[in-house]
Amino acid sequence: MSKRKWFCFIILSFVINTARLFALDSIASKPIKLPKHYFSNTIYLDSYSPGMRTLDTINKVSQKLKTYKISQLALGFNVPVITKDYYNKDSTIIKNVHFLLSGGINNLYVDFGGISKHTLSKDFLGFRGLYNNGKKSLFFLEFAPFITKDNGYKNTAILRFSTTFVYNLAVNENFSLRFGFTRSFLYGNLYNLPYIGFRLGRLDKTNFSFQFPRSMTLNIPVGKYVRTSVYAKPQGGFYTFSNHDSLALGAINDNKKLYFGRTEFLLGTRVDILPTRIFSFYVSAGITTGNTIEFFPTKSKANVVNPYDLNFTENIKGGGFLNFGMVFKFGKTKSIYNNQQMYNAVDINNGIGGGDNNIQHNNSEIPTGKQKLGTNKTDDVIDLIEATDLY
Repeated sequence: MSKRKWFCFIILSFVINTARLFALDSIASKPIKLPKHYFSNTIYLDSYSPGMRTLDTINKVSQKLKTYKISQLALGFNVPVITKDYYNKDSTIIKNVHFLLSGGINNLYVDFGGISKHTLSKDFLGFRGLYNNGKKSLFFLEFAPFITKDNGYKNTAILRFSTTFVYNLAVNENFSLRFGFTRSFLYGNLYNLPYIGFRLGRLDKTNFSFQFPRSMTLNIPVGKYVRTSVYAKPQGGFYTFSNHDSLALGAINDNKKLYFGRTEFLLGTRVDILPTRIFSFYVSAGITTGNTIEFFPTKSKANVVNPYDLNFTENIKGGGFLNFGMVFKFGKTKSIYNNQQMYNAVDINNGIGGGDNNIQHNNSEIPTGKQKLGTNKTDDVIDLIEATDLY
């Protein structure tokens, strides 16, 4: 190689290495942006539909309504807004406070064979607050105002609210108790009910959860990407309903709007598939039983603290149902790896459906089982590093 070529080679090497040093220095001096929250930004879509049922033809109202079929579509979000950690002097116990914004829309498509179809909506926007004392106690509060109406009829819009307060006592990793209060429309009317629950088994393994008045669930994780459950839960709501069809319900046939309540109990099996960290979907099927529909006159009860007076009700035979949903979770989060108190916080946030809809999300943030570095693939190692990193 000639002297000229050697000189060019040395100059080029010097330039390349100098550029590398500047790049490394720039990266090293750039501050690391750490995650602010423990909860992910969550968006969910849920679709539910049972089969058509025939109403009792003896009742005059039922003779006009003829058949009953519904389908429900819910779209919602759950976003952390404020997270504050409090450390002890030895930094071994972490207390934290969380505030989240939740909202969504829920459309109920009601098809009575004898009258026109109705689309009843419930749009909500509320907040959630959680306090974790870092030991055994966890407090949860949700306040969710919502507007319900019969779409296409402005005179039916009305504002209501639901709220739930829960205290969770983590006795140990395998057992927890919950006590509280809920103001709910899940049972087709306004009810103020006690909240009582317990869990047997670790949240990252097979466990059984009983949460009155929300759900009863046996959760069985199957590896990292599949989670199954068998459950029983109520589903329902309380809506405004346009009476443009002139349903003659006793003395209220002149009313321009009615209140419509529905409730049912679902017994089903659900399979959650978690292909990536940001996306999961589920399929659920089973039977619906204890179906009841009710119509109320709007003028029957001025005091909205109490349940509305009954005017027309009918029990409907059960049938099958199909439920499908998708969940998207975005953003980096603080590690909760092996933090049992944060596992409980995640479980409460995912288990109490926003806006009184009683739609449960899987606990995908909670790793199932123990990680083994010797047998993990590249993606699994990355997940483990992110789960145990220091912050």
